[in-house]
Amino acid sequence: GAQEKRFLYLLQVQHIISITDIGFSFQAQQLVLTSKHSVSEIPEAVDDFLCNFLIRMRMARTLDCFQTERYELMQKGVLEPKDIGFVPDIYTHNQHLETENKRLKKDLENYKIAASKAKEALLKIQKERDFHRMHHKRVVQEKNRLISDIKRLKTHYASYEPTLRQLTEKYQAVLRQKMLTSLERDRAIGQVTGLQATLQNLESGRAIEVPVTRGKIFI
Repeated sequence: GAQEKRFLYLLQVQHIISITDIGFSFQAQQLVLTSKHSVSEIPEAVDDFLCNFLIRMRMARTLDCFQTERYELMQKGVLEPKDIGFVPDIYTHNQHLETENKRLKKDLENYKIAASKAKEALLKIQKERDFHRMHHKRVVQEKNRLISDIKRLKTHYASYEPTLRQLTEKYQAVLRQKMLTSLERDRAIGQVTGLQATLQNLESGRAIEVPVTRGKIFI
């Protein structure tokens, strides 16, 4: 059935890997020497390699079929451990490279996320900076406007100082004149009062000194 075909396919892959072991050995040694990542000195068995591959690809049913068929063949003596062989170093090295590539991709994605967050934070800081800069600019403009208004008002009121000084002098002169007038009025009232008293005294004295006519009284 389908499981037998899948198992036969895996056995063919195992056979091909075993055949190409010699051909890839030299290239594998060169890659191991030039690679920055160390590869395990113990080679990986082909069946373990296939199991790991199926697990990584999430092919659970194929893995179960492969392990079942392998166990049955080994129990029947059809398949010996010596017949399985080992995976060439190139495949193991490629697997390590693939794992490293996935890790680097994940790190790259994390870096992109961190860079995106940093960009958003930078844009926010730039907006706040622009806002404070505009606010400071408006404050400076308002301060300059107020300084200009104060200078204009000082100039405007300075033009009134001579007039205010003249009005103050006139007011003080009128106030002094009023005080003098009040004094003169009080003096005049006093004089008038004195004259009236003298006049009354004179009139009273004249009435007393009038002579009485002596003579007969005619009825």
